[in-house]
Amino acid sequence: MSVEQLLQLAKDYWPVALCIIVVVMAAQWMLRSLFRIISLLVVIGVVLVLFFQFSPEEVIQMGRQAVSATQEVVDKTIKPVLDGELKDADIAFQPDGSYEVRTASIRIVGKRGESKATVYYKDEKWEVDIGQLGKMFEDRLGKAEQEGTAL
Repeated sequence: MSVEQLLQLAKDYWPVALCIIVVVMAAQWMLRSLFRIISLLVVIGVVLVLFFQFSPEEVIQMGRQAVSATQEVVDKTIKPVLDGELKDADIAFQPDGSYEVRTASIRIVGKRGESKATVYYKDEKWEVDIGQLGKMFEDRLGKAEQEGTAL
């Protein structure tokens, strides 16, 4: 390929080239951020082990305790509120396999068979694992799907 042919190819397909550049830059940014977070966690772990005489097992155990404490807070605060709101939820299924669960203050949108759903609360939006929404959500969704109508 000559230089003229490459220039002509770039002129013809500039949107594709631009999209490729943007995707590469986004991937690079995400990897760099992930590397920084992991590096920070490693430095914190090394400081705890070297300067505060913690063993590596104790540092790992502290991380596990933080995760379990966070899960406990979610179980005690968010799940009861969600369960209370799901009692009066309206569930609508779309022909494309997606569903929408509406309550007084939240909206949950997902697709049948997928493990992820999008939760909208006020102006916020989160991608969550359906298992995190609790057994009551899964039961209500399954019941509505079996009935084939909106509740």
